[in-house]
Amino acid sequence: MTTHVATLPEASSARLPGAWHRRAERHAIDLLARYACKGLRGTVLLKDLTHEGARIEGLEALRQGDGLTLLLPDAPPVEATVAWAVGRAAGLKFDEAIAEEELLRIVRDFAPASLAALTPAALARRPASEAHPGRRACA
Repeated sequence: MTTHVATLPEASSARLPGAWHRRAERHAIDLLARYACKGLRGTVLLKDLTHEGARIEGLEALRQGDGLTLLLPDAPPVEATVAWAVGRAAGLKFDEAIAEEELLRIVRDFAPASLAALTPAALARRPASEAHPGRRACA
């Protein structure tokens, strides 16, 4: 009996046609955000946020390619395109990236406290002894 094993390209070089590839660090967040889509307005739960996009939950009937306007707190409206949609969840690709300062402000103000403290800017300001919270240094 002969067994055939498929060889897959390195994950970093594999690009599937039509696949959406994340290019920015994702921040976990729990934030109710307003939206406008297809003439409707409402509220969705923002679950992940990067400067290039977001994951939302709570909106059905979205399809890949749909346009959507997301209203983030104290920020101008963000135009986005649906990159993927499954059930009531969808990934959004922002038409224009949001500024790093704006992203960090939203994460600081709305991410769970334990996650907000772990933003790249906050980690860069920490002394080396505090770089890994909860981890003890080797003696």
